[in-house]
Amino acid sequence: MNLMDTLIGAASSALSSSGSQNTALQLVMQLMQQNGGAGNLINQLQQGGLGDILNSWISNQSSNESVSASQIQDALGGGTLEKAASSVGVDSAQAGNLLSQYLPQIIDSLTPNGSAADADGFGLDDIARIVMQNFLK
Repeated sequence: MNLMDTLIGAASSALSSSGSQNTALQLVMQLMQQNGGAGNLINQLQQGGLGDILNSWISNQSSNESVSASQIQDALGGGTLEKAASSVGVDSAQAGNLLSQYLPQIIDSLTPNGSAADADGFGLDDIARIVMQNFLK
């Protein structure tokens, strides 16, 4: 069992009362693994056209702008999202919906100082900790 499986198992146990949160956590962790970390995932979303929206998630100056499932799908690209979705047992439309709901909060938590560079040092274990702290309130 690798580190990601261990983290997903721990997070799944903690989030067992909320299937959508559990699946969202798994999706984010899978996307981070596919992209080589949180910083690279943020870069991909920026390059995919979500720059202004991402800035609202990262910034300490404003509230998080909402994002649609189709915007997430377009920014990540069909293949990337389909691969992550398939690995957690949902289709890409469901994955887009879950990410549009939870990704703003996760990115916001990864960038507490208002800089995307903050996310570069975060690993999968940090994501699990942040999600559990923020979603299990």
